[in-house]
Amino acid sequence: MKNENNKTLKPVISWTDYKIDPRYFILFFLFTFVCAGQFYLGFFQKWDAVIISVATTVITEMIIVKFLYNKFAFPLSAFITGLGISLLLSSHILAMYALTAFLAIVLKFSIRFKGGHVFNPNNLSMVLVLFILPSYAVSTPKQWTNGFLIMAVVLILGIVACYMAGRLDIVLSFLVGFLLMALIRHLVFGAPLLAALGPLMGASLQLFSFFMITDPKSTPTTRKARIIFGLLVALVDAIFRINAVPNPQFYALFIISALSIIPFRLWVTREKNLII
Repeated sequence: MKNENNKTLKPVISWTDYKIDPRYFILFFLFTFVCAGQFYLGFFQKWDAVIISVATTVITEMIIVKFLYNKFAFPLSAFITGLGISLLLSSHILAMYALTAFLAIVLKFSIRFKGGHVFNPNNLSMVLVLFILPSYAVSTPKQWTNGFLIMAVVLILGIVACYMAGRLDIVLSFLVGFLLMALIRHLVFGAPLLAALGPLMGASLQLFSFFMITDPKSTPTTRKARIIFGLLVALVDAIFRINAVPNPQFYALFIISALSIIPFRLWVTREKNLII
């Protein structure tokens, strides 16, 4: 580009031209969660579980991508998946972390529809091991005990990460839905109020809310659909809790994803075709 004096002008570059991948915010959020759990909150999982989970997801995805697409790239998403598994899964056998991490990546590439995976990889692998191998794999509530300051810091990071990823709406809809369902379980079904509201203070539900349910690749692309999605997950979760089903949030997300993601993508494709 030249001005009237034929001098070359440099293009003006604004700071808004530089966009940070929102996955880095999710990664920072999860790593903060890991450190808080190891140093302050006494999580059952130790560093060996974290290393095994992350190494398995990263190596597995690198091999699959190389085999399918003959290219190499550091799998940031797989790194995030490994951190999530190391936080959500509790097992006295380290091999369970490797198995769950391996399943998450393999299933991500296996169950796909219209260019994207249908289920959150962490969610699907957790559902499988919790349902098939309950003697070896659990997901404990991991109450925050008295670490309220740490909880506040992690919650703020979670809100920021979800906002940057454009998924804060689904988080808020799920949490509002969970709160309403907790009150209904207390008033209608006689559940103690503190017990009904207690999971909101637990690390497991916080991770589920800010990390698992927000996966951009396995949630609707429109705000209205995401809000409905979050409310439906909260409803199914409440039904499971009323019937004393363990790990209800994982099963709720699995069911709603199975029932809604494929129809939603078919509807989006149809709408695009009508516009064209």
